[in-house]
Amino acid sequence: MDLNSGLILQMRGIVKDFPGTRALDSVDFDVRAGEVHGLIGENGAGKSTLMNVLAGRLGEYKGRIVFNGRRVTIKTPHQARDMGIAVIYQELRVLRNLTIAENIMLGEERAMPWTRRIDRSYIRQEASRVLEHLGFDLDPERKVEGLSTARQCLVEIAAAVRRKARLFVFDEPTASLGSEDVDRLFEVISELKSKGLGVVYISHRLAELPRVADRVTVLRDGRKVGTKDVAQCPIPEMSRMMLGHTLSEIFPEKTNKPGRCILKVDGLTRPGKFSDISFELREGEVLGIAGLVGSGRTEIGRAIFGADKARGLVELGGKAFFSRLPNKCCSRGVGMVQENRKTESNITGRTMAENLNISILERLAGRLGFQSPRRLNDRARRMIELMKIDPPRPKRQIQKLSGGNQQKVVVGRWLAAEPKVLIFDEPTQGIDIGTKAQMYRLIVKLASEGCGIILISSELIEVAKLSDRILIVRNGRLVGEMPGPIDDVDMLFEQCVAKRKLNG
Repeated sequence: MDLNSGLILQMRGIVKDFPGTRALDSVDFDVRAGEVHGLIGENGAGKSTLMNVLAGRLGEYKGRIVFNGRRVTIKTPHQARDMGIAVIYQELRVLRNLTIAENIMLGEERAMPWTRRIDRSYIRQEASRVLEHLGFDLDPERKVEGLSTARQCLVEIAAAVRRKARLFVFDEPTASLGSEDVDRLFEVISELKSKGLGVVYISHRLAELPRVADRVTVLRDGRKVGTKDVAQCPIPEMSRMMLGHTLSEIFPEKTNKPGRCILKVDGLTRPGKFSDISFELREGEVLGIAGLVGSGRTEIGRAIFGADKARGLVELGGKAFFSRLPNKCCSRGVGMVQENRKTESNITGRTMAENLNISILERLAGRLGFQSPRRLNDRARRMIELMKIDPPRPKRQIQKLSGGNQQKVVVGRWLAAEPKVLIFDEPTQGIDIGTKAQMYRLIVKLASEGCGIILISSELIEVAKLSDRILIVRNGRLVGEMPGPIDDVDMLFEQCVAKRKLNG
């Protein structure tokens, strides 16, 4: 087979049924050698189901799969792995208590003669050879637990290359990465492509696809909408294929009218992160904070909310916060939808109802301080209906929800608390474009009802389209301000990277 033009994977007429639901309806999908094939669609479109069929995680399915020119039936993850299919999930599967070398060679260790002990020299040498082959600057003896998320991803890739994987599936790989780590990941994907390997790239960030993918396939409601060359399919067209309308149409008409000052920040400073940050937020205003990853924008939001200590003055309704802690801020009417919902917002192992009600437990308590399960569930059901959380089951474990629905739970929790100021940090990270549209409508609605909104996002189009004013943060300093909303996202990006000076 010609590595540069032949097909590594062919999936034809794939059908997968769950009780009462057809998740995949005769889907065709293929990957060429030396190609990055993007796979996009809303939550529930069938992306993960299709890749889980390929990874052997769903057992029985209908249809035909041809891998490396041979028809195969994949029913278990072990089969998929042995065939040369490697899936790099958003939740990485490295063993943090082992070294890089031990992770790369896991399951392929060799015993020394006579003693039958594990030959650690062999593990180190083989892992070093793979790392050198890929050009990864990693110490094989280092423990994985000390690595960044991006470098842990490199360890998984190295392990898959060691197993002679021919096809890599990346599922939302950049969701928790900074810009430099994203650049390095794209370089690695390019290297895999240059070696004649196939790559499937799943992402909700449509702006990434022109940088990394050759073709893109769009799924909607379990069916294939179409496959196009990325060069011939601009982002608005991808959006239209996913939703039936264009990207610009997902931003609602702004109806808010900013009023009096509700929040004042003066001289806010956290050494090493940001310094001398001063601004005002008005009732009913969406105030965007734009800056590159590492500029200090997230840290500013966390300091206002009391999640991080910082010097300076923060006033709400003319009254200063002298003791800024998250619980104090919450009681005063300040909430924050934090960037990492899995580690900082959601309470894993708890139900949807428990997560939705956590901010108002005191309010729901009876006279003796006890919580009524009926009241908790009734309140949760109302919020589930308001936020359109699917499935609408208050007792469902939070970790079993999709990323978009988990984010709705986080936002719903703060809506229940009726905040005066709500800080959104990366509110649409890792969610599909349909849920993004719902989040945008919610932000505009909250502002129209008088809530002051601080919006922090890597998606500059969100800041540009939703904000009444935009603060530019660079290297921990507030370097400019501009009115919003604006259409010129490229100009906003240039100001974030200091390529163009602000007027005035």
